[in-house]
Amino acid sequence: MVAYLRLEGTHFPLSIAVVALVSLVLLAFIQRRSRSRKHLKLPPGPRGYPFIGNLIEVAKAERPNLIFLEWTKTYGNMIHFSIFGFQSLIVSKLSIANDLLEKRGAIYSDRPNMVLENELLGWDAAMPTMRYGAQFRKHRRLSQALLNPNAARSYATMHEELASRLIASLTSQPEKFRDHILIYASSTIFRLTYDLDITSDDEYLARLVNNAVRKSAEAYQASGALVDVFPSLKWFYTSYPNNAPFSGFKKVISDIRQEVIKANGVPYDMAKDKIRDGTARSSLVNNAINGSGGIDKISTEDEHDIRGLAGILYGAGQDTTMATLNSFILAMVRNPDVQRKVQAEIDAVIPYDRLPTLDDRPNIPYLEAFLKELFRWASPLVIAIPHAVIQDDVYEGYFIPKGTSVIASIYDMLNACPRHEEFLPSRFIDGSDLGEVPSDPREVVFGFGRRRCPGLHVADNSIWTAVAQMLTSFEFLPEIVNGKELFPPLKFGKEMTRHPEPFRCRIQPRNRRQHSVAN
Repeated sequence: MVAYLRLEGTHFPLSIAVVALVSLVLLAFIQRRSRSRKHLKLPPGPRGYPFIGNLIEVAKAERPNLIFLEWTKTYGNMIHFSIFGFQSLIVSKLSIANDLLEKRGAIYSDRPNMVLENELLGWDAAMPTMRYGAQFRKHRRLSQALLNPNAARSYATMHEELASRLIASLTSQPEKFRDHILIYASSTIFRLTYDLDITSDDEYLARLVNNAVRKSAEAYQASGALVDVFPSLKWFYTSYPNNAPFSGFKKVISDIRQEVIKANGVPYDMAKDKIRDGTARSSLVNNAINGSGGIDKISTEDEHDIRGLAGILYGAGQDTTMATLNSFILAMVRNPDVQRKVQAEIDAVIPYDRLPTLDDRPNIPYLEAFLKELFRWASPLVIAIPHAVIQDDVYEGYFIPKGTSVIASIYDMLNACPRHEEFLPSRFIDGSDLGEVPSDPREVVFGFGRRRCPGLHVADNSIWTAVAQMLTSFEFLPEIVNGKELFPPLKFGKEMTRHPEPFRCRIQPRNRRQHSVAN
């Protein structure tokens, strides 16, 4: 029998014999572990098979996160499953996630051992997948110096400058809105992280990192992540002969690793060149290098950490910002009444001779509700990166073993409301149709507890500025086909980052004064 590793539309055979051999080797250990805990009650979940647990269901799923959503409908808000004795817990209710990941953050802030990402794909200095410990705290400290709330407020002028470029690009080439959004999402993080200016003329840098992040995520979601369960399988990626049968998977992972190394290295070296020639401004890389002894005295270890931190801050921030802004345009094309209402509020507050800035944010309350609904309706992530519990725990009578991966289902938490498929900003004004969704979805979107995204304040300000200025400047309309308006379908990709499937629309400049009079 042969199983397959899916990656970028290609299938690579992976012998089931390998899985069977490893399962037999670990059989005694798993049986002893199971006997010692037989009297303890685990949360409900799919039954699974002896020894392999729920491996078959997960491997058969088009995407693991999709079967998680199905299990939630069947088993409820806490779902236990296992693969070869390694335990996982899916949490789909916000109050449970807060109890475990926030209130008990001291024991729920670790990560599972992500061998594929950290050791094979080259993200070993990536804070989101890093184990909880001294290195994580070091990275958190370096990032917070640049991304804390006070620092984030100081970047308002930068957000306005980059948003104005976005508006200009959309005006000249509206049909390429996805490309323009890529540049906008990249520009903020490149400026803050590397002090590099990204424009359409050098967008290769943006695409370089975007491809590395996307392919790494694809690899993690594929069956090849079995190496996370059995780290000894690293041998097949590092030492298995290149010309042996079924060696194609090894080349795929090796190619992605080279892309990751290049994506992290090229902009980092460009930033170092600016430091050497004396033109570097404040940035994460510049500040961290100076704080670690300077360009000529920095240690190899510190340089490795700074390079990896810079790369993942960019990669993670770019992908989710792109997804959110593309979803914004889809929401506007499909909801013209909401679009007109938020534009009317902006027109009533903002003078005709300028665009909104972050200083205007407190005076545009419907736009604030609109942004909350955007994060809820188009949550950029389906599930959060798993947390791991560092000791045995008991919650509401259920036993959660040490080492369990705890997966927060962001999609479920943000759709726990009536009419969840509709785009209704009013639910964040009067509370109607809010259900169990938090009053601010950003509390869920940016993660939980000590693993919450450090760039949340910068990302929120960047998205607000882009959305406010696009709404002020443009009408987002369905395309015309055979003389009739054709509304794009409400379809998202199946990856963990929820990008809307490609769609067409019309983006036309507004005459604000004319629209204000008409309203």
